[in-house]
Amino acid sequence: MRKEIIYTDKAPKPSGAYSQAIKLGDLVYVSGTCPFDLTTGAVLSPGNAAEQTAIVLTYIDEILLAAGTSLEHVVKVTSFLEDLNDFTVYNETYVSYFRETPPARSTVEIVKFPPGMKVEIECIAFIP
Repeated sequence: MRKEIIYTDKAPKPSGAYSQAIKLGDLVYVSGTCPFDLTTGAVLSPGNAAEQTAIVLTYIDEILLAAGTSLEHVVKVTSFLEDLNDFTVYNETYVSYFRETPPARSTVEIVKFPPGMKVEIECIAFIP
C-alpha cells in the first residue's frame, strides 16, 4: 500500500515539512488545520473560537473532498483550544458540523498559539 499526499488550494498551505493530509488505503489522516487566510496567512477572526471552529471545519471538509470523502466519514477528531474556557462556544459550532454521527473526539488546551488563534483541529476519516 502506498501513501498519497492530499492537497487542495481551498485550505491553508502547509507551513512546514508536512502535508495537509495523507491517504493510505481507505483512510485519510488530516493534519492540524488552522484558521489562516488562504492568501495572506493571517489568523482569521482573531479571538473568536466559534468562527475559527467553523473556518477550520470548512477547510477540513475541503481537504477531505480532495481525498474522496467528507466530514460525514470522520471517525476521530483531535481539537486543540487555546483556552478551555472557550469549549462551550467551540462545541456549539462543532456540533453543527457533526449532527448525525459524531466522531470520537479528544479536546486539549494548548499553551501557546499564534496571537489571536483559538482553534486547531486534526482528524481521521474513511473513504466509503
